[in-house]
Amino acid sequence: MNTNTNPNRTNRPQNRGTRGRGGAQRDPGQRDRAAGPARNTSGPPARPQLTSQGGEADELLHSHEQALAKMRREVGIRYERPIRPGFGTHGEPVALVANFFAVKITNSLIYTYHVKVEPTRNAKDVQRRLLLLLEQTNDQTWQSVKSSVAFDGRETLVSSKELPQPMQITVRFFEEGQMPGPNSPEYTVSLELLRKWDINEPKKYLHCDVDNDYDISPLISAYNIVLQQHASSTAIRVGNSRYFGFPGYKANELSPGLTGLEAFRGFFLSARPVFGELMVNVGVCMTPFYKPIGRLDSAYKEFADRSKGATLQRFAQNVKVTTTYLGYTKRRTLLRITSSSADKTIFIKDGHKISVAQHFENVHGIVLERPDLPVADVGTERRSIYVPLELCTIESQPFRGLLDDRETTNMLNHACQSPAANFEEIINRGLPSLALTEPKASLLDEFGISISKTMTDVPGRQLPPPKSLQYHSGPLPIQPAKGSWNLANVKFHTGASVANWAVLVIFDGHTAPSDGDVTNVWTGFREGCQKSGMSFADQTPTVARTSQLPRQSQDRGRLEAMKEIKRTIQNLINGKPTFILILLPYRDTKLYPGIKRICDVELGIHSVTIVLNKVLKNKGPQQYYANVALKLNQKLGGINHTLDAESTGWLTIKSTMLVGMDVTHPGPASKAGTPSIAAVIATIDKSFAQCPASLRCQKSKQEVYCSNKLPSYPRIADRRPQMINDLTEMMLERLRAYKKKSGSLPERVIVYRDGVSEGQFDTVLEHGSEKDKILDAFKAIHKETKDLAEYRPHLSIIICGKRHHARFMPKDDKDRTRNGNTRPGTVVDRRITAVFDFDFYLQAHDGIKGQARPTHYTVIYDESGLSANDIQQGTHTASYLYARATKAVSLVPLAYYADLACERARCYLDGFINSEQPSAPGSSSGKGEGKGKGKAVAADEREAAKQRVYDAALQAWGNGVHPNLKETMFYI
Repeated sequence: MNTNTNPNRTNRPQNRGTRGRGGAQRDPGQRDRAAGPARNTSGPPARPQLTSQGGEADELLHSHEQALAKMRREVGIRYERPIRPGFGTHGEPVALVANFFAVKITNSLIYTYHVKVEPTRNAKDVQRRLLLLLEQTNDQTWQSVKSSVAFDGRETLVSSKELPQPMQITVRFFEEGQMPGPNSPEYTVSLELLRKWDINEPKKYLHCDVDNDYDISPLISAYNIVLQQHASSTAIRVGNSRYFGFPGYKANELSPGLTGLEAFRGFFLSARPVFGELMVNVGVCMTPFYKPIGRLDSAYKEFADRSKGATLQRFAQNVKVTTTYLGYTKRRTLLRITSSSADKTIFIKDGHKISVAQHFENVHGIVLERPDLPVADVGTERRSIYVPLELCTIESQPFRGLLDDRETTNMLNHACQSPAANFEEIINRGLPSLALTEPKASLLDEFGISISKTMTDVPGRQLPPPKSLQYHSGPLPIQPAKGSWNLANVKFHTGASVANWAVLVIFDGHTAPSDGDVTNVWTGFREGCQKSGMSFADQTPTVARTSQLPRQSQDRGRLEAMKEIKRTIQNLINGKPTFILILLPYRDTKLYPGIKRICDVELGIHSVTIVLNKVLKNKGPQQYYANVALKLNQKLGGINHTLDAESTGWLTIKSTMLVGMDVTHPGPASKAGTPSIAAVIATIDKSFAQCPASLRCQKSKQEVYCSNKLPSYPRIADRRPQMINDLTEMMLERLRAYKKKSGSLPERVIVYRDGVSEGQFDTVLEHGSEKDKILDAFKAIHKETKDLAEYRPHLSIIICGKRHHARFMPKDDKDRTRNGNTRPGTVVDRRITAVFDFDFYLQAHDGIKGQARPTHYTVIYDESGLSANDIQQGTHTASYLYARATKAVSLVPLAYYADLACERARCYLDGFINSEQPSAPGSSSGKGEGKGKGKAVAADEREAAKQRVYDAALQAWGNGVHPNLKETMFYI
């Protein structure tokens, strides 16, 4: 392996480490006036009271500090992927244990191979089964090496010893339950050497002895394949690293009936590079599964009876259907359930029309018991394959759709365990189930791998909360142990004024709410708002009621219901109310998004919703009203609370605009072609309280091809994060809003970007991507303002990660909360963090239920010279600014708001995102078993259908949020 150990090597991308586009790496002492404050490259020394972790651990921590300091001196100031500027020192030390296990590797070499299957026609469809057959083949060459290799089940093989080249193995293919015969197709599996790894060279990376541009990720992927081999062959894999179905784990029901769901506990497993060594991160996880269904027709009938005729499209969300009518077991993905029955679904066979029911009787001798039921289409978008429901079974498998409210609640109840219970389960059941410890699979021995049986001790710190929160009546203290505060007899910092308002009562169901109930609700709500500091004019609101809405069984998409609601709202806004209070009888997944679309997009009126069956049952709904008041005050331009001056000092030393960014995507139930939605949220002044939003629709993410940094690797498909296409214009909108409110443009812009995985950080920074689009916005606003001086604020970009499995538990009982969690403000930036990257784990919130999950923050671009203390303490105190709660939140509020704005925007396209219609079928008719041409939809027609959906969604989106609301927090 050719590793260039020169930290200033010349093949660094030209724009890395520079302020704008292009340019060279600066020497440590070379700066320009626009570059911002010089970063403290050494950082203050770690405080001596930091808890000792023991001789070897302390030596590692000290060595890491020294190695990073040496690297910073050699490399100098670098903005892109900055080297950690030092470790944080603020806060009280706390000794923690983390679910990471040390890995020792004795073998010095490891080999990776590309798995190629020929002929390539249909290779993708048969590859997983083919590789399983390869495991069973008697080929002598294969038998001599099979005990020393691990597969990823797709295209990569890892070996502990070098395999002969070329290596080709012939495998005869047959389905499960089928007898191989002379006519069974043969495939050739070729193993082509990709890389021979000398383990000593990656060890240099782990000790900061090479440039941090060195890419260790392919080697980590290889070791993950080895570590996960046992679990891959004995359990059900969900995603890349989660495994379920281990012996002794029972199902937990999430919803009743044949079409209900159940949840299973399992384990997450992944190798992680940290300073000085590799570690394995093992976590407890839970995921929903389909219940096994012996006959799909029974499930369909049960669901149709219970839902009064609704279609079972939930089961068209990538579920695998098993059939045996061909004489062997065949598994296919269910594309959709048709709207026509088996005796009326027609296709062309040998030039004649025939029904699916008649085809199965003629060809297979099967007379259907229920020819009146729909059929399953298990084909593709290009070619339909129809199978009667009664011939389909569903095996236990992961559910990849969206859970409803009841299922979500049940899932959380089953999943939540104390930290001690989770860690005990990992040690006692996880490690043995994953074959990481004795008794273990001999494969780890073949690779010279041994895993520690002890979790890793980690030094943490508990950061202090803000000094106080500022309300109208003055400072309000915080309960540090809970990260929360009490609003009793406290008024908002700045209360909004309401001159005129209206109430809309939705009549949906058998009985309309009485006039007395309605009056009690709106008077109680008004009193709650007034107690919180909002002012209302001395007049009663206008109250309007819809007529009784059509029943859902008669109005499946609630389209007629929404027409009646819109008509009533249009009459109400003639009186020009400041906002409308919507009284819904119960939570409804169609009415709520429809109302938000009408108010936010079509009519431009603020709205807040109260669910009557919650407040009327509650004898003391004052807390409910107070929570709604938190939202309403911010919507109307008020400020619920601010932080004390000292806590925002790191932001006000220079005028700063905080930005949150996120992208939401269509799901399995969405129409093909449905767009993604991007949100950019930003503060407008030094209170950091009001945060308007910019929203955009854009093409949903596509699979793109990229080249791995290592030239010996083939081009591989890589699922990249969805970048924000119109980011320049969206940032321009936010900068204009800031200038309008504050009178000048910000000197610094700090971006919190959600939704980007660790392996995709560079995508945000590469030429023409999000960083460059933000810089383009700075140039564009400069042209608009026509100032002589160039406008170029310092830019910092921080990635927020929640989809990780790092968990912590205090070693000492005195450091634990009542349920065993770490306390709010716990931060970790040592021992299990990145080798070079400027990252840390922060748990700002109080983990009330289950085990608290920290947020993983990584600074990937920094012109501001942020120190570890600045960004860690600053992000923690900012977590107390969330306007909808009286407690610190787990994710920095700007990123949280971006997520809320995306969710609100999904309401505007609800008919596309949560469609009850099936995906576009392959054809209106097709072959019963997929043989022959049929009337398949060609690829270009399929893409045209997606484009039509996308165009229709854009038309429904229109101009987005109404101009009346655009510069408000309408989404909160």
